[in-house]
Amino acid sequence: MDVQAKIITQFIRDLSFENPQGPMSFRAQTEKPEIKANIDVKATNQKDTNVFEIELNINIAAIQNEKSVYLIDLKYVGIFEIENLTDDIREVYLLVECPRLIFPFARRIIYDLHADGGLPPLLLDPVNFAKLYQQKKETKEESIN
Repeated sequence: MDVQAKIITQFIRDLSFENPQGPMSFRAQTEKPEIKANIDVKATNQKDTNVFEIELNINIAAIQNEKSVYLIDLKYVGIFEIENLTDDIREVYLLVECPRLIFPFARRIIYDLHADGGLPPLLLDPVNFAKLYQQKKETKEESIN
């Protein structure tokens, strides 16, 4: 049987935006700030049902001349109802496929927040959640050994 998933809802759980100097931080600077983006995914089951909560944690920090220019921290959640999810693919499906479906919405929130903060446009690159999952799995295995 094929896995069937539908998004019941999605929402912002937590959002923080620090922009101490606003657009003035870019005025006299000739070099662009270094932007670091970190993304993490968490999945939880809703009390042994076929309902799962997927949380994307996206943290973006811009640093210029060793000073913080801005900081964005977003926790974005999708609630999924998933049928026919077998144990052999559960972890991969929840940590790769589900975040892939909700990432464009989180990406848009960050884009709008960045623009509303008076900053130049910021469009996050697409995320390879399969690669992120593999890296996380390898790190976990290394910490066990």
